[in-house]
Amino acid sequence: MTMVENVRNGLLIGAAPRGEEGREPWFLDPREILRTVRLRWLTVLLPVALCLALAAAWTHLNPPQYAASTQILIDPRGLQVVKDGLTPPDQASDASLLLVDSQLRVLTSDDVLGRAVDRFDLTRDPEFQGRETLIGAIKGFVARFTGRTEPPAEPRLTALRILRDRVGARRLERSFVLELGVTSEDREKAARLARGIAETYLARDAATRSDTTRRAGEAIEGRLAELREALRQAEDKAQGFRTKRGLVGTRTQLVSEQQLTQLSEQLGAARAKALEAGARLRQVEAVLAGGRSEAVNEIVQNPTISALRGQLAGVERLRADAEETLGKRHPSYMAAVVQEKALRAAIEAEIRRIAAASRNDFEAAQASARVLTTTLERRKAEALKVGDDFVQLRELERQVEASRAVYEAFLVRARELQEQQRLDTSASRIISPASPPEKRIGPPTPVVFVAALVAGLGLGLVGGLGLELLAGRVRSRRRLEGHLGRTGLDALPRAPRAAVRPAALRADFGSARGDGPYEVALARLRHRLAAAEPGAKPLVVLVTAGDDRAGKSLLARSLALSAVADRERVVLVDADPKGLLTRDLGAAAPRDLAGLLRARAPLGDALVTLPSGLRVLPRPSDLPRDLAGPLAEALLRSDADLVVVDLGLVGGDVVTERLIAEERIPVLLLAVSARRGRLAAVDRALKAIGANRRPRVVVTDADLRE
Repeated sequence: MTMVENVRNGLLIGAAPRGEEGREPWFLDPREILRTVRLRWLTVLLPVALCLALAAAWTHLNPPQYAASTQILIDPRGLQVVKDGLTPPDQASDASLLLVDSQLRVLTSDDVLGRAVDRFDLTRDPEFQGRETLIGAIKGFVARFTGRTEPPAEPRLTALRILRDRVGARRLERSFVLELGVTSEDREKAARLARGIAETYLARDAATRSDTTRRAGEAIEGRLAELREALRQAEDKAQGFRTKRGLVGTRTQLVSEQQLTQLSEQLGAARAKALEAGARLRQVEAVLAGGRSEAVNEIVQNPTISALRGQLAGVERLRADAEETLGKRHPSYMAAVVQEKALRAAIEAEIRRIAAASRNDFEAAQASARVLTTTLERRKAEALKVGDDFVQLRELERQVEASRAVYEAFLVRARELQEQQRLDTSASRIISPASPPEKRIGPPTPVVFVAALVAGLGLGLVGGLGLELLAGRVRSRRRLEGHLGRTGLDALPRAPRAAVRPAALRADFGSARGDGPYEVALARLRHRLAAAEPGAKPLVVLVTAGDDRAGKSLLARSLALSAVADRERVVLVDADPKGLLTRDLGAAAPRDLAGLLRARAPLGDALVTLPSGLRVLPRPSDLPRDLAGPLAEALLRSDADLVVVDLGLVGGDVVTERLIAEERIPVLLLAVSARRGRLAAVDRALKAIGANRRPRVVVTDADLRE
C-alpha cells in the first residue's frame, strides 16, 4: 500500500486523479454488491418475498385463459349480381381500407356482441357474471360501510362488458382479412364464442344490407306516386298551353317554323336559278354581238345548230372545190355561195331563238324569286308573333321531359331494389374457422414464480444499493478509494475484543507481541510512518477523525501499545475533549499540565507510567486554548521515540484545530471506520483540514482481503 498524499480540499464523489478516469463507481463492483447484500439482507429479501407473494396471489386469483381466433375476409367489392348495386362495386384502395377498418369496429360493436350474449346465454354463465375478487370484496365492504352501495348491475350488461373485454380484433397487415380473438377459461368455449361472433357478424351484415336495400326501395316507391302525378300535371299544362295558343307542330318544331325553313330553302334555290339564267342570257347576247359561239354551252350543245353547222361545213367544201376547179363565175360556185348564206342565216336565227328563250327563263326566275321573298317576309312576321309563345312552350316541354326522366329512373330503381333485397351480394366469408387452442395465454406458473423471484432480487438489490447510496457509509477501503479518487490507503482490520476493552490500556501489553492480523497491520503502519519521516526524533503522530471518536481513540492507543511491544519509548497524549483515554486509564496527571506548559518544564512530571511501560499524558479538566503551541513544543522536545496524540474530531475544539495546523508536526492520521464512518464526514474533515495539510487516511475495521 502507498501513502495518500496531497488530498485536495472539497473532493467530489466520483472524482479521480490523472490516470484513473476509467475507474468504475463502487456500486458496479460485484464485491461491493455482495457486501451490500450481506449488510442489508433484509432489504434484499423483503422485495423477493413480496414479489413471490404477489405471484402466488396472481396465480390464485387469475385462472388460466385460452385464446381462440378466427379470420374473416372482408371483400369491399361485393358481388355484382345486378347492373347497379346499392353501393359502387369498385373503390379506391384507401377507401377500401377505411371500409375494412369500419367493419372491424362493427365486428366488435355492442350490437354484434350483444346478439352473441343472447345466442350463447352468457347471462347464466358464471365466467361472464364476474367472480368475487379480493379487491371487489374490499370495495363492497367499504361501500357498505360508507352507505354508498349501488344496485346490482343487469346480468346482460355485465356479460356484455366482460365479453367486450375478452374480445379483440385487428386487420392483418397488407390485407382485407380481419382476425377475431376471444379468450375464455375453457378451450371449447373460446372456440365456440369466436365462431359464433364471426357468424353473427356475417348474418348481421347480410341482414343490414337487406334492410338497407328494403328501406331504400320503400322510400323510392313512396315517391313514385308523387312523381307520376307531377309528370301528368306537367304534360297537361304543356298541352293546354299549346291548344290555347294554337301552336301546331311536333315536339321539336312548329308548322310555321317548318314553312319558314322551306321558304328560305326555296328562295335560295330561286335566286340561284335566276343568277344562272342571267349568266346564260349574257353569253347568248355576247354571241349575237359578234362573239364566239363555241364559248356558250347552250349553243354548242343545241342539236339544230349542230346539224346546220354540219351542213354549212359541207357547203363550204363544195364552194371551195367549185372555186378552185370551175371558177367564181360558174353556176355551181354561185349556187354554193347562196346555200352558204342561207345556212348562216338559219344558224343566226336559231341563236336569236335561244337568246329569246334564255331571256324568258331569266325573267321567270326573277319573278319567282320576288314572289318567294315577299312570302318569306310575311312568314317571318308571323313567326315573330308566335316566338314568345314557343319559348314558353319549350320550357313547359323541358319540364315534362325532366319529370318523365326522374319518374322512369325511380320506377326502374324501385324494381331493381325489390329484387336486390332478396339477394346476398356480400363476398365476406370466414376463411379460417376457430379451433380449440392447445396452450393457455401467458407464461407457465413456474415461469411466473421465476420472474417474480428475479424481479424481487432486482428490486431488492436496487433498493439495497439505493439505501447504501443514501446512507453514504464507507463500508470498505475500495469504496473509500473510489470516492476519494485515490488508491493504496492504509487499512487496519477489526481490532480484537481484548484491545477494545477499557481495561486493555491499564493491563500488561504482553499480548501486543502476537502475530495476529491486527498487530501485523499496526506494525506495518508504524514502519511506514517512520519511513515517511526519517530522522524525526521523536516522531509525533496526530490522530483525528471526522465522525468516529471511539475508532480514532482506539487507533491512537493501539499504535502506542504496538510501539511499546517493540521496546520503544512511547508517550500517548489524550487531547480529545471527551477524554476517552483518560477515562479508560482512571488516573489523573500528577502535576497540572497548564502550569507545567507555562513554565516550559518537561512533560515527564505530568505523565502516568503504566505497567506495560507506556507513558500517558491524561487530559486535564481544563486545557486553555493558548497552550496549544507550548504543548506542541513540549511534545517535540520529548525524550520518547514515538509520541501519539489522540486529538478530538475535526472541527470539534480549538486545541485540535491548532494542533492540526501545526506545521512542525508533519504526520497527521485521519481515521475512517469502514463500519461506522460516512463519506460526507470524510469530505467535511478533509475540507476542514485544508489543502496545505497532508493527512494520511487510515481505514479501520477494514477487510484486508480486498
